[in-house]
Amino acid sequence: MINSGSAKGFQVIAVRTIAFGAFSLMLATALNAPLSSWAANGATVVVKTEKKTETKAERKSDAKDKKSETKPETVIENVQNVSTDQLVDKPHEYLNKNVKFDANFHAFSSIALDYKPAMRSSKNYLSFLVLRPNSKIPFSELKLAMAVPKEKDPDNTMLIGLKEGDQLEITGHVFATALDEPWVDVLRVKKLSSAPEKKEEEADKKAEKADPDKPPEKDKSKDVRHNTPEVAPKGIKQIPPENLHDEH
Repeated sequence: MINSGSAKGFQVIAVRTIAFGAFSLMLATALNAPLSSWAANGATVVVKTEKKTETKAERKSDAKDKKSETKPETVIENVQNVSTDQLVDKPHEYLNKNVKFDANFHAFSSIALDYKPAMRSSKNYLSFLVLRPNSKIPFSELKLAMAVPKEKDPDNTMLIGLKEGDQLEITGHVFATALDEPWVDVLRVKKLSSAPEKKEEEADKKAEKADPDKPPEKDKSKDVRHNTPEVAPKGIKQIPPENLHDEH
């Protein structure tokens, strides 16, 4: 027969066992539950995030990338497509209008600068000439002035690299017709294609690739030392060096 003291002892042990089991079950469930369920049950959730500290090098790199991005194109409205011949033949028809034409680059010049009736100062503008269509003669009647681009402007790099014969697409505004010629503010320049390389330059490049250490061969046809045994003109008898003096 179990006395009352032993019965109470068994009851205490049973209650403790049941309480511990319930606590273990709750703990296991809580550990496996997502954070959202914790928050829904009123629990305080603390999430620690590490703040990324950028170095000076990273900041400079980001700034450089932003600067190197291509600048957005300015929208130029009401642009008329013309040829350089049309523009020069009837400049008054295009006065105060935006025009666009293709032409081959010739060279930089001051021809469109510092002329009072169509003033564009050489302090703030540059000027260049283009070639006549299907010709190597510059179109001096077509005056082209362009605001000097900033140092980091992509146009600056493009302009520096221009060579005679490079094909350009030019968009501009005809601001004057002094001397009955079109004076154009160049608003945009696009390089469409590069000029074909000259045959002599191509030959030199091929020779350099074949033997980079070998000096370029001299063209004897351009030698100005006439009447020498090496380059005597045709039809003239070559005289050996030992017979240059007459015998007496």
